[in-house]
Amino acid sequence: MPEVLVFSGPALPLLDMANEMKPDDWNLHVRTTDSSAEEVAEAAELADFILVFGHGVDDDTLRLAKKTKLVQLCSAGFDGVNLGLAGEMGIPVSNNGGANAIPVAEFALTLMLSTIRHLGVSNMDTKAGDWMRPEVDGRDSHELFGATVGIVGAGKIGSNVAGMLRGFDTTTLYTDKVRSEKAESFGATRVELDELLERSDIVTLHTPLDNSTRALISERELRLMKNTATLINTCRGPVVDEIALEQALEDGEIWGAGLDVFEQEPVDPNNPLLKRDNVVVAPHIAGKSYESYPRRVRFAFDNMMKVWDGGTPDSIVKPE
Repeated sequence: MPEVLVFSGPALPLLDMANEMKPDDWNLHVRTTDSSAEEVAEAAELADFILVFGHGVDDDTLRLAKKTKLVQLCSAGFDGVNLGLAGEMGIPVSNNGGANAIPVAEFALTLMLSTIRHLGVSNMDTKAGDWMRPEVDGRDSHELFGATVGIVGAGKIGSNVAGMLRGFDTTTLYTDKVRSEKAESFGATRVELDELLERSDIVTLHTPLDNSTRALISERELRLMKNTATLINTCRGPVVDEIALEQALEDGEIWGAGLDVFEQEPVDPNNPLLKRDNVVVAPHIAGKSYESYPRRVRFAFDNMMKVWDGGTPDSIVKPE
């Protein structure tokens, strides 16, 4: 009978689905941020699998997980797990296999359109009884149709963005360490990062967070962008240097930004990016959709079952 240590927020819908969808003879040991260190340690020592909803696994827990055959994440990102330590212990780590790729890609387009059409301030103004400030009367609003869009990271999410952009007849560029046949099948052209930044009207980020991508977009990169360009981030906050971004917006080096993620989460309410009319923000919800939750849980249990039966897990992530 497999024993599964589950890390979850107390009200996360994924937890309810896991209880409904788990195989009948599997035991789930749920631990939250409210659980004591002793409770976590007890479950870690028993765990055949660690299933992660919402946050990561600390090193102390990994070191206790000597029976664990797989750390299964329900997110695309894997920065909450020390991959080097997991590798030393012989524990593979898998992400969600693209189960949330569609909602994140859709949300990237939502942020693009919301930013270039001033939806954030227009929504607030209209509800407050203020009708059409000059900034939103069309003189400084832009169309996605026919724009040049640069995708940084063309994995499952980024390649889905490329596919969705076909309906807007964009010129689509992408940069990635490896060629993406899927993105190219949707008409995207692979270029180096600097060229992408220089040519794009909209730059959208879809890369994991690791040492090579931390502050990937900083002062130098922002200066390469057009002063009419918009930056979209739905991957991880630290991929962007927020101080440099705020300065670039203040100096008019870029036109606007749409942000679902921040360097600190929950975001500091005094973060100056929240005060800017040319920045549309959201609370890290891009991957959260009614349809994606069961896909994530189903993938997680299928992957753990494959390992339990002696197979190799899918969607393994590896250290740099």
